[in-house]
Amino acid sequence: MEPSASLFPSTQWSLLHRLCKGSEEEARAALNVLCRAYWQPLYCVARQKAFGQHDAQDLVQGFFECMLRRETFTQADESTGKLRGLLLCAFNNYCGQQRQRANRQKRGGGAEHIPVAEFMDADAAEQLYLTPGTAGLSVETLYNRQWAGAVLEHSLEALRNDYAERGWLDRYDLLVGPLLQEHDDASLVQIAARTGTTAGALRLTLHRMRRHYRDKIEQELAATLDTDDPRLIREEMVELFKAFT
Repeated sequence: MEPSASLFPSTQWSLLHRLCKGSEEEARAALNVLCRAYWQPLYCVARQKAFGQHDAQDLVQGFFECMLRRETFTQADESTGKLRGLLLCAFNNYCGQQRQRANRQKRGGGAEHIPVAEFMDADAAEQLYLTPGTAGLSVETLYNRQWAGAVLEHSLEALRNDYAERGWLDRYDLLVGPLLQEHDDASLVQIAARTGTTAGALRLTLHRMRRHYRDKIEQELAATLDTDDPRLIREEMVELFKAFT
């Protein structure tokens, strides 16, 4: 299978249209979605290409700056395939061009700054890249795990914010462990006893929390896909779970 066919999750072409031809506000909003979804995966792609940590940051930063200046994708053709393939091809080309430049522009040098820290902590990204077990992985596998992990992280953050707004932060802190990792009945009974409830009531609350979390994941995927089409969201959900198999 061609890497460009599987590396990046689908993003609707309407997002690219707004980036290339929309107003300045529309273009920046579209770029924000792309930065949030692809900063970490692109960083890992650059690191997998043997670029150093700071060079990888430079590359992703510069790539997004080119996109905001509308120097990239000016002649994108939907008939060539999915946008995810176009993104990968464009970034590969950009990496090659930058590798060949002896006087490559350093971070933020004279270009409009994209506040990538809003979307990704570079140090955290490096730690994830260096996680034991990632060495030797293909770019596709490495990317898919990073992408899926970022989706889940953003969704969990949104879930926590919802619980905090409702004054349920104690409930969130109590149940986030069982939410993310299966607990046996004995563990749930112990948790229920500490909170003065029954195991049955706790299971019902946990079930509702899982459903709420799934809703947040679907919302995150819908934003990246730029669509509310349930079929496309379901397809992307399948890709997310496949990343962990």
